[in-house]
This record gives sequence, C-alpha cells and structure tokens, in this order.
Amino acid sequence: MASHEPARGRNGGPGTRELVGEIGSQLVQLAQTEVELARAELASNVRSGRRALVGLGVATVAALVSVTLVLVSAVLGLALLVPGWLAALIVAGVVLGVGAGAGYLGWQHRPRSPLALTRKSLKENWEWLKQQVG
Repeated sequence: MASHEPARGRNGGPGTRELVGEIGSQLVQLAQTEVELARAELASNVRSGRRALVGLGVATVAALVSVTLVLVSAVLGLALLVPGWLAALIVAGVVLGVGAGAGYLGWQHRPRSPLALTRKSLKENWEWLKQQVG
C-alpha cells in the first residue's frame, strides 16, 4: 500500500508542494479579508456621507433663502444711491466673486486618495507576500 503522508523536505520540514499550497491558501484568505475590509470601509463612508448630505442639504436651503433676502435688501439699499440696474449689477458681481472663491477653496479640499486604509493594507500585504515568496 502506498503511503498518503505528505512529502517532507530534506530537513524534515514541509515539502515544496505543501509550502506552495499553504501560500496559495493564505493568498485566497488575504484577498477575501481585503475585500471585506474594503466593503466595511466603503459602507462606513457611505453612511457618514449620507447623514452629512441630509444635514448640509437642509442648511443649504435655509442659507440660500437667507442670502437671497439679504441680497435683495442690499440691492434696494444701494438703489437709493445709484440707478437700480447698476445696484443689481454691483451686488451680482460681488456675489459672483465670493462664489468663485468659495468654489476654488472647495475644490482644493476634495478627497484626493479615497480608501486610503485599504490601499495601505494592500500595499503592506503585497510587501509581505513578496518576502514570503522571494
């Protein structure tokens, strides 16, 4: 009868076939863990983003109504000094300048590296894998 015991290496440790099999199973497990981590991180980011979006939406509507009323008041007040069309044009120019500045600042603060934790973990795992294989 043939023995079904795994082949051993020269030093009595695990053989090459066993080591390759172990590395393969560890790679599969690592990939599954990374996918789970990415899903959990993405779900957390989406939940936080959704709550923030609702709050910011309500605040934006209230702010727009308030700003509109203030701007109409500014145009009416300035119309006492200059013609009405010129008052509206001056106020519109100021609003346009403020809006452009705010847009520029907002663009500068956009997220530049989404899923940073997952990427870092993948990089570390890749380095570990290269050390194990190499």
